[in-house]
Amino acid sequence: MSRRFIQLLCFLAVAWSSVRLLADEPKAVWLDGLAVTFQSQNGGPADTTVRPHFMLYVPLGQAPTPFVASGAFTAEWEGVIQLDLRDRFVFQAELNGSLRLELNGAVVMEATSDGGTTGPTKRIRLNSRTNTLKATYTSPPDGDAFFRLYWATPDFANEPIPPRFLKHAPNERLARGEAMRRGRQLAAGHRCFTCHAAGVPAHGMPELAMDAPALDGIGSRRDADWMAQWILNPAQLRPQATMPAMLHGATAEADARAIAVFLGSLKSGDFFPAVKVDVATTKAGRDLFTQLNCGACHTMAGDPAAAAKVALGQVRWKFGQAGSLAAFMRNPQAHYRWNRMPDFDLKPDEAAALAAHLFQSAGLARRDSLAVDAASIAKGRKLVQSTGCLNCHALKLDNQFSAPSIADLAKGCLADKPARAPRFVFSEPDRAALRLFLREGRASLGQASLAEFALRQSADLNCANCHGQMALIPPFDVLGGKLKPEWSGRILRGSLAKRQRPWLTARMPSFPAHADGLAMGLALLNGHPPVTPPDAPVDAGKAGIGRKLVSANGGFFCFSCHGIGDLKPAQVFDAQGINLARIGDRLLPEYFRRWMRNPLRVDPQTKMPAYFHRGQSALFDVLDGDADRQIEALYHYILRDSGMIPPEAPGK
Repeated sequence: MSRRFIQLLCFLAVAWSSVRLLADEPKAVWLDGLAVTFQSQNGGPADTTVRPHFMLYVPLGQAPTPFVASGAFTAEWEGVIQLDLRDRFVFQAELNGSLRLELNGAVVMEATSDGGTTGPTKRIRLNSRTNTLKATYTSPPDGDAFFRLYWATPDFANEPIPPRFLKHAPNERLARGEAMRRGRQLAAGHRCFTCHAAGVPAHGMPELAMDAPALDGIGSRRDADWMAQWILNPAQLRPQATMPAMLHGATAEADARAIAVFLGSLKSGDFFPAVKVDVATTKAGRDLFTQLNCGACHTMAGDPAAAAKVALGQVRWKFGQAGSLAAFMRNPQAHYRWNRMPDFDLKPDEAAALAAHLFQSAGLARRDSLAVDAASIAKGRKLVQSTGCLNCHALKLDNQFSAPSIADLAKGCLADKPARAPRFVFSEPDRAALRLFLREGRASLGQASLAEFALRQSADLNCANCHGQMALIPPFDVLGGKLKPEWSGRILRGSLAKRQRPWLTARMPSFPAHADGLAMGLALLNGHPPVTPPDAPVDAGKAGIGRKLVSANGGFFCFSCHGIGDLKPAQVFDAQGINLARIGDRLLPEYFRRWMRNPLRVDPQTKMPAYFHRGQSALFDVLDGDADRQIEALYHYILRDSGMIPPEAPGK
């Protein structure tokens, strides 16, 4: 055997051993988002959480998280950038404060700014797969704290790092921070402090203001027999229910029936028009059910159970008549402002069609009707007053229920087997999170932290079930960096006079109670202020050039697909675009500029073509073809809104 052959065998043996060692090592677990640790500069405990974006905005005088005191702070971001292909990037930041950025162990940026943009870094090579990231941000001594980090390559200009590339590894600090948040959310969502109100601030966490369905006139809106079963055990009818079972012992069923009889006697006098449950109406309802993507949040009778979805098999039993269900769908928040059910601004015939479809599909799983008599009504009234119903539900009756302060966390609602306390459906991790929060985190209730409110509510309202899932509906994670919060608030409140894209079959619903907090919170998450700063005055010269650029004669012919004020699109090729007169009110300036540079980078679904490449356009006779100057002219043109002077039609 030759010496070279022996050496080759030894090399292969060592290599195979290394491969086996690597194979035996546990693979790193990477989760979406970056881990961020916030620390007050005045001391106190640190707080670690996950943020989906590499940016933030904290208005002066507010806290960066609910668990850190307001005032000066530091934020340390940790995780990785995961890429499919290696490339070279330039990084740049817009910030008020200081930022230190490390990539793969090397410091690539150290910058301080009072609201301006830093100089670009040198070109940095990032590897395919995993690149470690660590950044420390320090808030300024004065003013709002914010930073937005951008990257760029020769192929695209500055853009925020898309969330899909940002990952983190779990750790103990993060697990504790998330448990604290879980406990806080559970306590607010289950309305713990409507009963245990001692020491709870009047203002702060928005969910402290959550109501529950009003009981006035509920006998006209709900079937009494269904209410009896609901009161006895809400989780049996809806596993996601936050309402506890309040009744105990051998009399629980009889007490539930008495309460239901009393509530059934509370009539509103509302008249619900009859709904025809026929073939044509139910088909229209079935089509509308699909169009509105109702299946994203609901399952129909006969469908497999889904933990995150509300089953609709009981609607016939619950509402009693299709007209009552139709009235509810036309105004879901009429008797419950914080209802998660969205308001799609349904027309009467649309609501009737949906109600007919749901009634036709649902089973009539109901018991015998309740016996109604004066004694049962009187008994039910007393039970409503004494069992805690009025702590959450509005009704003009004297509330005779009181709860002790939260002291012994092993007893009462959080006990494994509550004796006389309300019975919630909490898992053991839920109870552990609640105990941790109630023991150490109650002071956080005084902090609003709208950025975290937006994260909680967008998940609770299932926003991502439509955004990014339905055709032509933008991903949810970009909206806070796209729309001005004032405009987002109007959309979420349902206060826009007319739909901005009436040709779309998809329909944006409204959530009035959530609107302002959600709109401002999304802006903060994306590094923008909760109130949009006023635009600079329109430059008439630039606006005039912008008008030339949107025209057909020597321009981009934008009104081929876009209306401009009263000017209709000239010849839509594939998909109609939004009216340009509405863009200035809607879009953040930074987003508009980024969109114009390369629409497909922002939204791969868009039909909008790219008119600029590497800083230049094909219209060299306008501003020397400079992309940034042309885009600036277009921006001043759209700022005129309804005062836009439409361009000349082709051939004029």
